[in-house]
Amino acid sequence: MNILMLVSRLNIGGTEKYILSISQILLTHGIRVGVAAHKGPLADSFKRAGISLHILPTGNKLKQVSFLSLIIAKKSYNLIHAHDSNSFTLAAALSRQHNIPLIITVHGTYHRQNALLAAARTSKRIIVVSPNLSHWLASKKIPKNKIRVIPNGIDTAIFRPSLNKNHWRKSLLLPSSAQIVVYAGRFSPDKYPIAKNVIQAAERIAKKNDKFIAILVGPGPCRSNLIQLAATVNHRLGRRAVIIRPPMSSIQNAYYTADVVIGTGRVALEAMACSKPVISAGVAGYCGIVHQKNINQMIQYHFGDHGAVAPISTEKLSTDINKLLSDPNRAREFGKDGIKTVKRQFSINNVGFRLLQLYKEVMPSH
Repeated sequence: MNILMLVSRLNIGGTEKYILSISQILLTHGIRVGVAAHKGPLADSFKRAGISLHILPTGNKLKQVSFLSLIIAKKSYNLIHAHDSNSFTLAAALSRQHNIPLIITVHGTYHRQNALLAAARTSKRIIVVSPNLSHWLASKKIPKNKIRVIPNGIDTAIFRPSLNKNHWRKSLLLPSSAQIVVYAGRFSPDKYPIAKNVIQAAERIAKKNDKFIAILVGPGPCRSNLIQLAATVNHRLGRRAVIIRPPMSSIQNAYYTADVVIGTGRVALEAMACSKPVISAGVAGYCGIVHQKNINQMIQYHFGDHGAVAPISTEKLSTDINKLLSDPNRAREFGKDGIKTVKRQFSINNVGFRLLQLYKEVMPSH
């Protein structure tokens, strides 16, 4: 089986890291995997993993389709797996042209509707990363028998607990005695309100807690706005309590410095695997502190990206952050529970196996 993964660009984002981890696990099963995309900061990680990279030419869709068409013929790819709006359009055209099966993964509700629906018609199966997304797709009149829920897979060999918090704080030039909250996510227009609320909550906490620091890590076009907002807050506080960091390819190192992690989707799962207490806030709204009693609902909502219990607010965030910071033993217990959940339901080996079964299901029998 030779699989061609398609995505727009190899950025440091949840979708791209998901593709990297599933491609690595498929290689261990003897599956040949290639990835076609525009170049980006994660390109070297794909190369190091031994995944064939096909860098898309700039230009119009026709040019890209003919480039990929030659690649498919030359490398004998016999299944296409596409992961975002731009690649859905390319993949649907290639699947029809070469008469090979197409699978698409829907990572969120942000995909362009026309591209998604056109690819859904051509595809053999549609993977969704959360149960709520399957309901959303069904409401778009996409046949339910095509939809499969396969969650994000987390590599617990990479995302694992670290006992030495101070080592990581030192390496990132952070004070060892600080109480640190880390928010990780895309700095994109849809996620900007989350980051903004984190900064406002940080100001509220830092006024009363001079050891408190909030670190926001991520890529995206809203970064300069957040840097400005952080500078204003720091000026009012008279110290550097809010730090905006560029995206990190080893984001686990940022989690290791944290007492609490705020995130949604994949970030929440990665932080849980690192034994960190998590507050979930996403595009759909606020879900709060992750614990065993609400974990099933959190999974349903993809930790705030595909559903929520309330709108996000500065007040809710600051209250929940303070709850966790003031009760480290409880926070530690939540962290331990998080690891168990990830190992039980989200391990990359388990997800890789389920993907493999799905690929076999759609492959034509000879």
